[in-house]
Amino acid sequence: MRASVVVGLVALVACRPLDDEHAPSPVPADSPRAEPTPGPPQVRPPRPPAALPDFAAVTEQIAPSVVSVICTLPQATGRSKRGVGSGTVVRADGLVVTNAHVVPLTASAIDVEYANQERVRAQVIHREPLLDLAVIAPEPPRVDQAPVVFRERPVRPGEWVLAVGHPFGLGDTVTVGVVSGLGRDWSDVGKPEDLPQDGFFSFVQTDASINTGSSGGPIVDLRGEVLGIATAVRGEGTGIGFAVPAPMVRRYLEEVLTHGRFRRVRLGIRAVDDDEFPGRMATVKVTRVEAAGPGAKAGLQVDDFILSVAGRAVSRVSEVAYLTQLIGVDGPIELQVQRAGEPLRSVTLAPVEGL
Repeated sequence: MRASVVVGLVALVACRPLDDEHAPSPVPADSPRAEPTPGPPQVRPPRPPAALPDFAAVTEQIAPSVVSVICTLPQATGRSKRGVGSGTVVRADGLVVTNAHVVPLTASAIDVEYANQERVRAQVIHREPLLDLAVIAPEPPRVDQAPVVFRERPVRPGEWVLAVGHPFGLGDTVTVGVVSGLGRDWSDVGKPEDLPQDGFFSFVQTDASINTGSSGGPIVDLRGEVLGIATAVRGEGTGIGFAVPAPMVRRYLEEVLTHGRFRRVRLGIRAVDDDEFPGRMATVKVTRVEAAGPGAKAGLQVDDFILSVAGRAVSRVSEVAYLTQLIGVDGPIELQVQRAGEPLRSVTLAPVEGL
């Protein structure tokens, strides 16, 4: 558009008729050209300060959807202690998603305290340690709770986020930060003992403060949409917290509410992180293909390098595991694979349930 405007202006100037009175005088070839008089330096006006988002409005929107999860934990001494975490309301009947580690199998009783401070007994519907997610339901069901909205738009590092929960049993607490990174796995979190090494993790990292008791609460954007469920912090760092991404939380809820369980995907292969593939710093190398398994049926072979899953580039085994679980058992799962010195090829797997 700019080029066409310039051309149009040139044409208008070139075609304007000039009479003798206004015709320019010819300039002799040897006449010196007048140098333009330098003007004052151009100073850019200062940018007005950017207004901060209305964090209070977002907090008011999301607070009714955040609950406390209180567990009674028997001790060897015969006495019990109380564990307090957070939860996120996902249905109007009061159904709550939280972390699996918030509702351990050893809990003898679980209570949920809603935003209006009403406390009710709850039961675990399902828990999946490999996602560190669980679903709990109040008894009896509610009818008037405000469920959250899970974000569907891609998440970008640098976005403002709020973490809402009940750290240390203090009640409603909100902290503010940004998305610090994406795709963090068990090693990135610091290899914590209370998370399984083979979990399907691709955490959202944030510097919004997450503390003991925040686990299970939502991480929300400026629209109040949930982009993750707070799960862990890196103990030796400051401002390094992690959340299960919204797409995996949605997949987990769909599986549990439809099938009564989370159907784990089995590809029938083993693989390792590798740095031998020419031209790539890191990729995933197949080390074993089970006979008659999904990988073997699709033509995968030992020493194949997996370069992408469903069109998304991968460089670690954890990424392959997470993306295949996100697609689910119903598949299909499209892989781009290559062997050193051979052409790139596409492979389509029909996954099965299991590990």
